[in-house]
Amino acid sequence: MAQGSEPVSARKKTVLLVDDESAIALLFEMELTRMGYFVLKALSGAEASKISLNYHSPIDVLVTDWNMPDMNGDDLACELLVQRPDIKVILMSGFPEADAIAKAFPEDQLVFLSKPLSPAKLDETIRKMLKLPGTSGKKVA
Repeated sequence: MAQGSEPVSARKKTVLLVDDESAIALLFEMELTRMGYFVLKALSGAEASKISLNYHSPIDVLVTDWNMPDMNGDDLACELLVQRPDIKVILMSGFPEADAIAKAFPEDQLVFLSKPLSPAKLDETIRKMLKLPGTSGKKVA
């Protein structure tokens, strides 16, 4: 079967993971990959924006830190929602004010998760947003 012609159900769910703390980004990248997701990792909002523009397959979920040096996660979410209206967004932060900002988005489009959080909690949230069956730690592909 030619690349890109596989049914949507057979395609791994793609996560664009953005966090300026490289250790956190690496941990979540490794765990989400182990769980069966295809992960695109960026260490800044600008890098994530460039990845989104140049990646020609669907990106199912944007998982982004809120407080980053070059661009806040909500600004990145707005930008990517213009490029990819169907993308789901998970905004992560240890700053309580990020939760209030997240409430400005439709509930089915963006979910706020307070840091610190486990990869299992992230997986559970992705599954709920994408309406995927299964439990945390199981393969999604």
